[in-house]
Amino acid sequence: MYIADWEDVKEGLILEGLMDLISLGWVHGEFFGPDSTQAPPPAHIQKMTLRMIRELVSEGLFVLGIPNPTKADPAGFDEWDVPLDEAMAKIDKTYVDNYDDRHSWDSMVWLTHTAKGEKLALEIYRQDYPEGPTWPGWKPRFN
Repeated sequence: MYIADWEDVKEGLILEGLMDLISLGWVHGEFFGPDSTQAPPPAHIQKMTLRMIRELVSEGLFVLGIPNPTKADPAGFDEWDVPLDEAMAKIDKTYVDNYDDRHSWDSMVWLTHTAKGEKLALEIYRQDYPEGPTWPGWKPRFN
């Protein structure tokens, strides 16, 4: 059975946030693993996914919400304006109670960096690449 390393998953998500928003389905996939025949039981994956999301948000690295791109702001994001416990209860209800309907939960919530999260991601990234992100179109969201 595949068991993801907690710190590796966390660091990977923090780095992934430099490139894109992160969906609930993406976090789930990090604990599911690369091979469905070796995946942990769904209840374990759900527990780890929910715990990771709570940790990333409670540490102030990400906020929860929904992408809302517009012409004026192609990277638009509507942050959920509810307490973390309420947000987690909403995620839990859809994700756990309707697990067999992946379309209902896969992209119901997304994570995007806060200034603190972007700063940490850049610090981690620069440990291997001192020049920082160089892929086309990348620019920091926070100064």
